[in-house]
Amino acid sequence: MITKLKNLLSKNKWSKYILVGGFTFFLIKGLVWLIVFIIAGFSLINFGS
Repeated sequence: MITKLKNLLSKNKWSKYILVGGFTFFLIKGLVWLIVFIIAGFSLINFGS
């Protein structure tokens, strides 16, 4: 099943763009949320002390 999916994705040029674009989107989204949580954590630490 996985090899069929890989063959299908490797044959089509647009599917590679969609795959890389989806990965990049979720990577950037995760980094943004990580920054948001770090800023919120530091502001709570500074506000508490």
